[in-house]
Amino acid sequence: MQNTVVQPLRNKFKNSLLQVPLRFKIMGLALGLVAISGTVTIYRVHDILVSNMKTILKEESVSVARELASHSKDYILINDLYGLTRLLKDIDNNRPEVRYAFVVDSHYEVLAHTFEDGFPLKLLTGEDRLNFQERTTPLPTNEGIVWDTFYPILEGGNGGVRVGITETVMQRQITVFLRSLLLHTFAVMVIALILSVLLTFIIVNPVKKLLGATRSIRRGHYDCIVDTFPQDEVGDLIEAFNAMLRQLQQADIDRQEKEQIRKEFLQRIISIQEQERKKVSRELHDQTGQALASIMVRLNVLDKKNKSGLSEDIAALKKSLIEEMEAIHNLALELRPSVLDDMGLVPALELSLNQFRERHGLHVEFVAIGMEKERADHCVETCVYRIIQESLTNIVKHADAGTVKILLEWRQEMIRCVIEDDGKGFDPDQVPRDRLGLYGMEERACLCGGRFNVDSDSGQGTMISFTIPAKGIIECHE
Repeated sequence: MQNTVVQPLRNKFKNSLLQVPLRFKIMGLALGLVAISGTVTIYRVHDILVSNMKTILKEESVSVARELASHSKDYILINDLYGLTRLLKDIDNNRPEVRYAFVVDSHYEVLAHTFEDGFPLKLLTGEDRLNFQERTTPLPTNEGIVWDTFYPILEGGNGGVRVGITETVMQRQITVFLRSLLLHTFAVMVIALILSVLLTFIIVNPVKKLLGATRSIRRGHYDCIVDTFPQDEVGDLIEAFNAMLRQLQQADIDRQEKEQIRKEFLQRIISIQEQERKKVSRELHDQTGQALASIMVRLNVLDKKNKSGLSEDIAALKKSLIEEMEAIHNLALELRPSVLDDMGLVPALELSLNQFRERHGLHVEFVAIGMEKERADHCVETCVYRIIQESLTNIVKHADAGTVKILLEWRQEMIRCVIEDDGKGFDPDQVPRDRLGLYGMEERACLCGGRFNVDSDSGQGTMISFTIPAKGIIECHE
């Protein structure tokens, strides 16, 4: 149960730590090290100073008591209490750490003291009256610890001296020293912060440049050579990255050259194909059509001269001939309608759509906007015509649609076309690349510098849209 609770928290903390930017990690590490080191140092220095202070104050208490005992015996022998009081006052004034001092006689009666407001009787206990041996005792008071030392005068025969050394003065000095040490620690932290900022700039800035360059490469831009600043491992990484980038640049140049050659080759193939279609269409229309028309005329003459009962055969032959002439005419239009070259894109589409309606019985709505001003390039007109023609063919084969809407618009030197049907739709991502219908339409649009898009879903119909520059961006070979 405990592991199930601790493990997610551990993973969450780990993920949060990994998400912190590198510069903050470096600065946090530097400040953390200085802060931990400074805290441990201050703590240890405080302990050492306090321990030494206790030893020093204990020794000082004994030393002051011994000194007073040495000087007090003469005043006691001559019973000079005034001089004895002056001696104690001088010690109290010259040594700020002395909290009090007093002298007792052999009966433990106070002869002189340094208290201004009267002698506190609590300092005299029954045990003290019986003990004239040298001793040092830490006394807890409301002002802190006082190191109290009793030192006998003439081995206790004439009483003794008691001196209290307070820790307050030395504690104040220790506090001042620790504050100074703390300020120095803060100063070191500021210096560490400045150095860590400089270090993060040296490390993170090249890394950020590398990150920006990789993002540019992902977008297809290879002109992002990173400047080499540090001469360390990061610099070696940048040099390796730049070498890889130069190889990518050369590979991209080669790819673009091959793509350009492929496009030009494909454009020439399409142009040659259109020229061949135009030639075959004209031959079908001019030669084959005229030959069939001549045969029809001769059949009509033969029918008029016929007197042997062959009228029914001649009529059947004429009917077949008319059907073949119509089929040849339609084939010629599909190959290359002459109206596309003579009158332009819109009349050619209207003629083709009329035949499409008659042939397949679909409801087709066609709207042309801004196309009457001028004509586009021949290649562009051919491209638009073929894409619409292929779209209609796909609708008949696969869409099972009842209505087709076509919008053709000339706007800002761009020709935009939208072809929409109410068929059963499909998933564009599932169409294999070897299906040349959609791929061929997309390739035609791209060859003319345009964009091609298919939006469809099962049961939602299909919408094909493309945009092509009206004047074209490639050399037209038609």
